[in-house]
Amino acid sequence: MASISDCGVYLPVWKLKREEIAKNTGLPSMGGEKSVAHWDEDSITMAVEAARKLKGNFDAVLFASTSTPFRIKQSASFVASALDLENAFTMDFSNSFRASTNALITANELVDSGEFERVLVVSAECLPLKPGSIYEQFYGDGAVALTVEKEGGAKIIGYHSSYQPLPGSWMLKDELLSYDMRLDAMFGYASSIQRSAMSVLGKLGMSPMDFDRIVASAPDPKSYEGLLKAVGAKPEEFFFRTTGILGTAHPLFLLASQLEKTGRILLGGYGEGADVIAIEISDPIQTNLGKMLESRKEISYGDYLYNKGFIANRDAPDRPPITKLWREEKSIIRFYGMKCRKCGTVSYPISRCCIECGAKDDFEEVKLGEKGRIYTFTIDYLVSPGNYVGDGAHPHCVAVVDLEGGGRVLFEITDTLTDFRGIECDAEVERTFRLLFEKNSFRYYGWKARLVR
Repeated sequence: MASISDCGVYLPVWKLKREEIAKNTGLPSMGGEKSVAHWDEDSITMAVEAARKLKGNFDAVLFASTSTPFRIKQSASFVASALDLENAFTMDFSNSFRASTNALITANELVDSGEFERVLVVSAECLPLKPGSIYEQFYGDGAVALTVEKEGGAKIIGYHSSYQPLPGSWMLKDELLSYDMRLDAMFGYASSIQRSAMSVLGKLGMSPMDFDRIVASAPDPKSYEGLLKAVGAKPEEFFFRTTGILGTAHPLFLLASQLEKTGRILLGGYGEGADVIAIEISDPIQTNLGKMLESRKEISYGDYLYNKGFIANRDAPDRPPITKLWREEKSIIRFYGMKCRKCGTVSYPISRCCIECGAKDDFEEVKLGEKGRIYTFTIDYLVSPGNYVGDGAHPHCVAVVDLEGGGRVLFEITDTLTDFRGIECDAEVERTFRLLFEKNSFRYYGWKARLVR
């Protein structure tokens, strides 16, 4: 069996109080808050941000999400490109809230086969939710990434997967999430998790008493607590009050919360059946989950609707064709610049001539730095973020940034709405992978800058 050796978590900078939702929709508040993606974030960008926390190279990328922005286009390849991976096997898992545990089981098999040394499993969710619906309070946005290899602090010692053909949760193409969760809660969840758990325990020759903790994604927090109490276990933190349920990323999010403590755990992923994975943690794995929870800011309901695209008009001006993105993928997605062999100047984007000495076709391509400092910036109310047509309320902020290791780059500043405190000359910023704009039914990705979290 394979092991988990590293874990990275990404939560958007914004959090929305459920009281704020209740005040604007008239529905009773469920208490607490949920995580909210910025307007330029989706499951692909958040997956990249979570995976960037991990060290080393990967020879396979397994991406799990039910909210991928493309109907036909592999998302794992986008993630691999943004991480600057070469010759990686890529694969998408989707259409189920247990896609992430499906991917983790597959990663275990790939490593066990001996054909792959290090596999990246990353799951992200940014579900489209109808304003004023109950699901608006249930689900949040976020991503989790895991490194799976032969040796690591958390060893997978067994698993079992079962299916149950309930209607479950569903979303037709081009629609918002909507389903009757009562069937899952009453007839699907507990029986599926228990059936898979007993099977994996039988394979291992163990009993529930041999495990220290149990965590399992659920259609709602009450179902989770009821299941754990029914089997005589203490419910671990479910994070409903702090982030909401992160869809298919939630099982890995719950796993991330357990990796810093030793012991045996049962991890469950639910969705028209269940995956239960037994994991033994012998060496604690430090994660950035706490840092992500602490470094968030509150958002208003109006700005939440703006981020989700329900208000404001995003008419994109003319943009370069898709062929330009393909032709300059190494510069735009992998983020390489050029270093002049004659004078040593680092610049971006890549061109034939050095901007400093004018030397022609005499340079090497170099990976640009992760962080830098603002040289100068401007806030423009005539256009909106993404250089869309301005709405007069959400300005477009761009900055010239001097990167560590060289290179002066023009970035759009993100994770700001109307509050630009901290954006000033010489402020430290970091690169973040985001949606640049959408045009002609295609989403263009690239790099922006934000204040360091």
